[in-house]
Amino acid sequence: MLSRAKEHFDAIGNYYHIIDPEGTLPEIERAKKEAEVLNDMPNSFPKALCYVMKLSGFTKEALAYESKVSESTIGRYRTGKVKHYSEKNVVALCVAMHLPPWLSFKLIGKAGFALAETEEQQAFMTVLTCMFMKSIDEVDEYLKVRGNEPLVQVAA
Repeated sequence: MLSRAKEHFDAIGNYYHIIDPEGTLPEIERAKKEAEVLNDMPNSFPKALCYVMKLSGFTKEALAYESKVSESTIGRYRTGKVKHYSEKNVVALCVAMHLPPWLSFKLIGKAGFALAETEEQQAFMTVLTCMFMKSIDEVDEYLKVRGNEPLVQVAA
């Protein structure tokens, strides 16, 4: 009989897809790479966003398409031309890049959020922890079922 971990390898492997895309590194090596990625992340949100985009292989255009956050907003975030970031947009960017929770929460911290106070923030925590490999549309559907607003507001 397969162990629970082996039985669910795809889900577990996806957790480390940023640092171990082939799923071949031993656990200790994954832990070292995770620490390295977190330690190397720049302190400012604009630079940290650029760093994670590069790690995950996203261009501004591809990220805009996947996240449904406009290219101009992503551009302003990357250049630091805004003082405050939208929680929904930052969560949408994390989901679109399929960032694992350990990386999403670090990036979100750089944007100045903690995601623990409100019902909406708790829903975002669930999304980032359990649904980071889903599409924005799937996440928005989940949020609607929960009674929360979707991440992406569709223009009328």
